[in-house]
Amino acid sequence: MIRLLLFLVLISNQTLGQTADQSAIESIKKNGGLVLPSPGGDNRWEVQFQLRGRNLNDAGLKDVAKLKNLIELNLRDTKITSAGLTHLKGLVNLTRLHLERTNVDDTGIVHLKGLTKLRYLNLYNTKITDKALEHLADLKNLEQLYVWQTDVTTVGIENLKKKLPSLTIVKGIDLSKIIPVKKEEPKPENDLRWLPEGGAEKPPEKSITGEFTIIRFVNKRNKAVKLFWIDYGGKPKLYGIIDPGAERRQNTYEDAVWMIADEQEMPLGYFVTGREFARAIIPK
Repeated sequence: MIRLLLFLVLISNQTLGQTADQSAIESIKKNGGLVLPSPGGDNRWEVQFQLRGRNLNDAGLKDVAKLKNLIELNLRDTKITSAGLTHLKGLVNLTRLHLERTNVDDTGIVHLKGLTKLRYLNLYNTKITDKALEHLADLKNLEQLYVWQTDVTTVGIENLKKKLPSLTIVKGIDLSKIIPVKKEEPKPENDLRWLPEGGAEKPPEKSITGEFTIIRFVNKRNKAVKLFWIDYGGKPKLYGIIDPGAERRQNTYEDAVWMIADEQEMPLGYFVTGREFARAIIPK
């Protein structure tokens, strides 16, 4: 009886969580946000406002904060301020955060101190100074930090590097200090094979989980395409739109099946990932 009650409570909690997520997703979409499932399941999400949601303000972040399994958030070019970042405190699963070209300053960065899973943080062209970097010292998993066109100094960067020695901090390029060097021939990039819809070789019916990898999708068509991941049950899930001539960097796993479709969602072809980072060229 106790086991049954525990099972019913678990199912009830899962249902409530899914309902809360769906309510938040609908609100995010109304604000112009793009909500995408993250590979791996477990109701993990990626949310992007940089395309159609640039009018997002601080109040709109309340709905974003309801997605507790949010792992990637792009707020680039939106109208948020430091005050709005208080809503991000509970997003403890967040690994990537884009704040570039927003009105965020030092007072906003203090709200990120508890995001200990954060690996990537972009603060390009914000109003931060060295004071902001002091609030990042406890983010032990942080791997990449971008501080172009800010008031961060070399001294501030050096102080943070002492606390996080494995962190890569990108301050920008001082053109006056560049020394011309002999250009080396670029190394060839591994390309995934394009499997056209209706072709002789068929893709697997579903993805199989494996090692983590990254794919760079390149759209050579003169029209936008839609990118779908074929999940572990064989169902397509929309991950984004790639404009004509544009590229998309996509986190994924080996043995994943990715479908390319036209704007009417008619399949054009497929890619199947391997273990190595690779390029997936969508032909004309």
